Amino acid sequence: MFLTGATGFVGSALGRLLLSRGFTVKAAVRGSSDADRVPKGCEVVRVDFLDPESMVPHLKGVDVIHHVAGAVKARCQEEFDLANAASTAVLVKAANTECPGARFILTSSQAAAGPCGTGPVTAYGRSKLLAERAVTGFCDHTVVRPPAVFGPGDEATKGIFKWARRGFFASPNTKGAFCAIFVDDLAELLLKVIDHPETRGRILQPSYPQRITWEEFHAALQRAAGRKVMHIRVPVRLVHFAGAMSEAMAAFTGACPMVTRDKARELTAGEWVLKQDEVAGLLGWQPRVPLEEALRRSLG
Repeated sequence: MFLTGATGFVGSALGRLLLSRGFTVKAAVRGSSDADRVPKGCEVVRVDFLDPESMVPHLKGVDVIHHVAGAVKARCQEEFDLANAASTAVLVKAANTECPGARFILTSSQAAAGPCGTGPVTAYGRSKLLAERAVTGFCDHTVVRPPAVFGPGDEATKGIFKWARRGFFASPNTKGAFCAIFVDDLAELLLKVIDHPETRGRILQPSYPQRITWEEFHAALQRAAGRKVMHIRVPVRLVHFAGAMSEAMAAFTGACPMVTRDKARELTAGEWVLKQDEVAGLLGWQPRVPLEEALRRSLG
């Protein structure tokens, strides 16, 4: 098993699950990455994700490639494209050279489809869509588009749970609904795809079987916390203003902002497209951890 992204949130969860199921996992990490974050038991190999020659030696004998690595924040479209699309194209090239008969499973994002399924509205989503196009250059490939992923240890959502423990929860003041998935359920789905060749060439979008409104999320979060959690509804214009201000501050500091005008567009979007029924019909898979229990685990 060749796994990228093992130092990240989803990749490390998948790595731990693979090891627990008896797989031998070769974790490919960048030279600058902290290998201490790789699950114990993985074989760590250092690669340059933009150089296929650095990957080829480590792909010998590999029968499954799980490509989870990527960037969720960057300073510009070019940085997203390099981290998400170009790295995928390079890995496809290396795999076609050394293990053309392997299964190649790309972890993409629902952002590649966009809020209404008509196309991405963010630089991140556009880079993920390019990565999906790149992986079509490999014969046996499957694309998995998870929606909002959450769980213990997630840097992107830890602020939500930190403030919920203090009794506060903020959300955009919209009537829209979104799709979500707990990280452990996503890891199980990614594992299941390995043994289902009928997913070849398919795009899967696993999630809870229903869209979730901010009010429903708040109610479940409050039950999970076992206490009163105040729901602060932020005006849509203020969400967009916060994204613009975050970008402006990042321009001075050189940081990569998590909240941007792009992200504001996603957060305030209407109905995200639900496609879990397709996943259930194809694989017989449903998330096992109820939303409230998943939130309880995330709260710690």
